Amino acid sequence: MVSQSGRVPVHPQWCVPDRCGHLVPPVLAHMGRRHRGVLLKVGEVRPSGAVASYLIEADGEEPRVTVHVACRAGTAWAELSFPQAGQLVSQLRSLLVQGGGGHGGN
Repeated sequence: MVSQSGRVPVHPQWCVPDRCGHLVPPVLAHMGRRHRGVLLKVGEVRPSGAVASYLIEADGEEPRVTVHVACRAGTAWAELSFPQAGQLVSQLRSLLVQGGGGHGGN
């Protein structure tokens, strides 16, 4: 978000200053000046791959969940709406239950 004057960004509560694209240069050109939240990571790149996720918001748009996947073969990412992120969580829980590794909890 940007203030009424159009110059000073108004940061969402979840925005992390040391990752925010308004305060630090973006890592990649496509990232632009967007708010970014805390980086959450699962896995290790070398043995089987890693997944990182965080909130991201472009000015004037709804926040999205960004998911990065990295493995020996390469990297990819997706920016998911909240309903899409919820669908992914539901699918992952279902896989855990099917595999006997979870009971549908958090």
